[in-house]
Amino acid sequence: MRDHLRFYRHRWFKAWIAMIVLSFSLIAVMQAAGNEALLPAAFFYGAAAGPVALLLATHDRTQIGVSVPAMTLMGMFLFGGGVALLLGGCLDSLFISPKDDVSILRVGWIEESAKLVPPLAVALTGRHLTKAAGVALGLSCATGFAIMESMAYAWKNVAGEGGVVGAGTILFLRGLTTPFSHLVWTGLICAVAFGTWRTRGRVVVTLPVVAAFVTAAVLHSLNDGLLVLDIPRPVRLLFLVVAVVSYWLFHRATRDLKPPVVPDQVPSHA
Repeated sequence: MRDHLRFYRHRWFKAWIAMIVLSFSLIAVMQAAGNEALLPAAFFYGAAAGPVALLLATHDRTQIGVSVPAMTLMGMFLFGGGVALLLGGCLDSLFISPKDDVSILRVGWIEESAKLVPPLAVALTGRHLTKAAGVALGLSCATGFAIMESMAYAWKNVAGEGGVVGAGTILFLRGLTTPFSHLVWTGLICAVAFGTWRTRGRVVVTLPVVAAFVTAAVLHSLNDGLLVLDIPRPVRLLFLVVAVVSYWLFHRATRDLKPPVVPDQVPSHA
């Protein structure tokens, strides 16, 4: 408990603060100097702050980052996240209607399916078929997806009435929420799926895998519905409950992932 209360000492918190400060500093300089070339960097750091903080916190707790080669994780972040966003964007345009508010409840099923495609493609090759690797791949893909989606929202706000400051505020708020949404939903699915596939030795569809996907999709859709649908403001605050439940499920699904034990070095005697 004492360690939890001293969260400000952890790497994830320091990285989050540094990236938020850098984002707002870039926006401030852009406003003062009128140099709009700084906007992409400001939006990137603001969008990445929350996801990167969760990645650091999860790695420090589980050491999943060493379960997959760094270049593979980088590829999953850059290309896996991009492919997921491409698939999600195409399917959203087909099944989500601006005239039908309730159609927002389909988003969770669409985007969780899209984010699962890149890690599934790796799993089908038979490589990195471990639970730790699956969580690392899933979080990397979801991070790329979440960052690019947040930047898209920021650019949309700039084009609207919010302006640059409004876009920065949106990025800050999404930085607080995306770690407890996109990342943990995909991380939950991959934890259960890759854990099952490691035991079976191949990719199979089982009841636990389906249950994990359905749980993540329902939480995703419920979160979006609470934030978008025309409902009383107090009810909207239930999205915080969704965030807590989402992270709790992810943490529970990954609590068996422990850092590798390094044996104490025994001093040699002459």
